[in-house]
Amino acid sequence: TKPLPDNKRTIAVARARWTGDSLADVKDIFVANDNAGGAVPLAFGRDGMLYIGTSGGTAQSLENYGGKVLRIRDDGGVPADNPFVGQAGAKPEIYTLGHRSPLGLAVHPATGEVWESENGPNGGDELNIIRAGKNYGWPLVSYGRTYPGPWQSTLPTHVGYEPPVVYWTPAIAVSGFTFYTGDKLAKWTGDVFAGGLRTGEIPGTGRLDRILFNEKMEELRRESLLTDLGQRIRDVQQGPDGLLYVATDEDEGAILRIEPR
Repeated sequence: TKPLPDNKRTIAVARARWTGDSLADVKDIFVANDNAGGAVPLAFGRDGMLYIGTSGGTAQSLENYGGKVLRIRDDGGVPADNPFVGQAGAKPEIYTLGHRSPLGLAVHPATGEVWESENGPNGGDELNIIRAGKNYGWPLVSYGRTYPGPWQSTLPTHVGYEPPVVYWTPAIAVSGFTFYTGDKLAKWTGDVFAGGLRTGEIPGTGRLDRILFNEKMEELRRESLLTDLGQRIRDVQQGPDGLLYVATDEDEGAILRIEPR
């Protein structure tokens, strides 16, 4: 989140070189020129391009960066095959639109597709497969309710829009996620693990969800882990040792390691 004049802010992506003990040659490669904001998950696709999730703005408009997944080169340039390049009034970095609050991006280890985790309102958290030029519907469609209670969507949900692969109602404030490909936790190989900051509006109800899919990436079942800790789970990643590492979002935050008993 980068400050702008007049107490405004926007999103930015910086690139740097790790020297072994510090960052060198730090420079911005992308700075939004509008008042976009929120968390900014990043992931490199197998195409070598950098995918960026954004919040805020008008998610259904191609004229601003908010509520989008952007796609740029690692020097900040715009790939020529982005879906809206050359379209009048459209930001050329936009890859998909109609997102509420992306908090995670990850690449599927088998298909190479980019997946995104997204917070809904009062329900309707999502995992989405990101496909070029697709519209994911926010704020026109959602499986969640508004905070006062009525459904967010009055239309038949997701008709004409890209539907989520997984959704949560009530919301778990889904955060970072990962695909587990290791063999140290063999029964979990191929499963998705997604962090949750809280269930509904109830403090102390964060968790880590394990989601099992079939070969067509259709959800079979899920289970919630680490619920007894009562911690906000911000992110989960697989380490090079084949174990899972979980970051908690607390005043006394920690990195937790999940290993076989």
